[in-house]
Amino acid sequence: MERLNVYQDHSDYTRASSEKMIAVLLSPGPNKTSVHDETLQYLLILCSKVALNTLLLSFWMRSICKSLLGLCSISMYGADVLLVGAVSCAWFFREYLPTSTSMCFILAHSSAIYALLPLPILIAGAFDYATYPHLVNEHSSQRRTVSYCITVAFMWASVCVYSYYHTDTQPAEIYKDENLNVLVCPVHGSSVVLNFSTKVSIAVCLTLLLYSKKLIGCTRRANEMAEQRNSAYCANSEKHQYLPDSLVEEGGNWEIQESSPPLFASLTLGFAVNWMPYLFMCVVCDLMGFLVPAYASVNLLWMACANSLLVGIAFWFKSDKTGPFSKFPDDFCLWSIYWHLSKGTSPTIDAKLSQV
Repeated sequence: MERLNVYQDHSDYTRASSEKMIAVLLSPGPNKTSVHDETLQYLLILCSKVALNTLLLSFWMRSICKSLLGLCSISMYGADVLLVGAVSCAWFFREYLPTSTSMCFILAHSSAIYALLPLPILIAGAFDYATYPHLVNEHSSQRRTVSYCITVAFMWASVCVYSYYHTDTQPAEIYKDENLNVLVCPVHGSSVVLNFSTKVSIAVCLTLLLYSKKLIGCTRRANEMAEQRNSAYCANSEKHQYLPDSLVEEGGNWEIQESSPPLFASLTLGFAVNWMPYLFMCVVCDLMGFLVPAYASVNLLWMACANSLLVGIAFWFKSDKTGPFSKFPDDFCLWSIYWHLSKGTSPTIDAKLSQV
């Protein structure tokens, strides 16, 4: 078993790098004569992660199967469930197989795989939305789904093979003094997720500051538009028919003010309203040195945030040709509402097409 250098506090080693850290497997008990197994703690953490991911999936079910990032999220959710099962087996069979060996193998590989996946997922997702069609018929949708499944399988196979040959799964001991040592395992955090959160937060904040005068009151107007459209949907669903033209005419146009924000700023505001709390939390945790291993992070939350960002960029580029009717798979941001906000028009007109 490899021995690491002595640290006054093993958290110093954890913070030595934003990408590499350690997971404590065995620690001294309260009386310092017994050893405390941390496996159950990891099992509880992973179960909490799966529960949070399940909650997130319940809000994303309408469109999650219509994009590459959505299918990647489903595969990650399945991997999280398998990870919980693997740690549970390590706990239940601890009398036959040392948990330090099995847990280090599980945590090291899972953290390496989860740390490697975000970059290819972002690249593949950007290419997917760059070629995403405006109108998707059943035949083309089936072809895209097959191509998505092949791409997801290839990405998982690639990172698993890389992790198999390049991941250290041997537990190590950290000696704090002559009579006290801690058994640890090297794990990884995702620098891609961290850089994504930091850079997107900076870009969003700069955009909102640059157009702050034009964005004053925009959130209130967007909420009013959303309520107007939702009430139109409810009235239409009760009648089981399309909206009448009279309702469209009643919506009219909002007053086009000189302070109306440009489309890019309006869409940025729509993204910030939903995702800035999450991005801000990620940046604050990094500044405070609170590092989270890749296997413990709520990766579906980051996937949904990345999906909204890519959808917003694609919507911005393609809205000049398609207007607010581009049906990109995103269940979190109201892109059409913020398109109308920048144009000064009413959202009731797109309710008819939303029923198709």
